[in-house]
Amino acid sequence: MKFKRLGNYLERAEYLLNSDDEVNLTYCALELRRAIELIIWTQFIDAFRRKISEGGMYHFDYPLKLQKQSIHKMYELLKKHIHDYSYRASRRVVVTHSSASGNAPLQKDGDVCYIPPELPTSDYRYLSLIIHYEKELDQKKYGPDKIKLVEIYERLKYFKENYTYRFLTVSIDVDEIIPNIKKAFSLSDDEFKSFS
Repeated sequence: MKFKRLGNYLERAEYLLNSDDEVNLTYCALELRRAIELIIWTQFIDAFRRKISEGGMYHFDYPLKLQKQSIHKMYELLKKHIHDYSYRASRRVVVTHSSASGNAPLQKDGDVCYIPPELPTSDYRYLSLIIHYEKELDQKKYGPDKIKLVEIYERLKYFKENYTYRFLTVSIDVDEIIPNIKKAFSLSDDEFKSFS
């Protein structure tokens, strides 16, 4: 999956961050939240595509699934089945994958950058509060903070610049991936096939 949409979200967010207007900053929060949803969903599918295809899931509906399912659950499954995920994500470690054939020199195939842990947790909650709560309830608490929005934007930008898909390796309890997905999302066998 190319990150065209992620780039679009970040471009719009950067433009909106040039304003101090509360309405524009609220729209910026929406763009940043959509970017977080996209990277979680993308990394989840990149990591588990082969296993979930083997298990009979035949259709990935990104927008619909995020309305119905929690990105937090997807993030927890990534941490559960990828060795050192949390450690590398928190330390902003980028893992480079290289290959060579015959006498040819090593060729860089791509990088793996795990999702900084703030994005699907505190950042996502903060952005959701801005978007979903009426400002009249508590304007100080739920109003957009430009400094916080810039910090979230920078974390997303870091991920975009350092992540190339296809190189995620699920290595822990591989046989438990399908049962764990079904359990996390409370899916029957039939529901799993359409992730509905």
